[in-house]
Amino acid sequence: MADKKILRKIAVIFVTDVVGFSKMMEANEDETLQSLRASKEILDKLFEEHSGRIFNTAGDAFMVEFSNTLSAVNAAIAIQKQIFDHNKTISDASKRLYFRMGINLGDVMVDGDNLLGDGVNVAARLEGIAPPGGICISEIVHTTVKGKLDCGIIEKGQQKLKNIADPVKAF
Repeated sequence: MADKKILRKIAVIFVTDVVGFSKMMEANEDETLQSLRASKEILDKLFEEHSGRIFNTAGDAFMVEFSNTLSAVNAAIAIQKQIFDHNKTISDASKRLYFRMGINLGDVMVDGDNLLGDGVNVAARLEGIAPPGGICISEIVHTTVKGKLDCGIIEKGQQKLKNIADPVKAF
């Protein structure tokens, strides 16, 4: 079998995951699934509005490709705001879902509809260090959106991310 050429491209990768989802599922699968479905409606709507494409999912985790950093960050901000508002309608705080988000711009490999590589891995690791309800972006994303957002940005400094060789400056 001949080796297939690997297609590469530059993409903005947005990764989001629900904080404590496994624990919530263990406590009440039905209610947690209903909450996830309601939240996913918000995510799907805003991904579409900001021209994002979901390329991979795993339960409560979503990986989304954007063509530019500003659309990705604006989508993240809009999602966090709408999830925050949605959570206010849920009287039992233990049933509220909180998302963490990571955004990176990088080189990725294209495998059918899926994207792979360091560009994706860094976004996933940034998601992991974001606070609940927060967004963590790489330095390259920060450089391209600086001065274009209607929100504050806090520098987190150089971060040693799991299984990523070089530290990544995060915001």
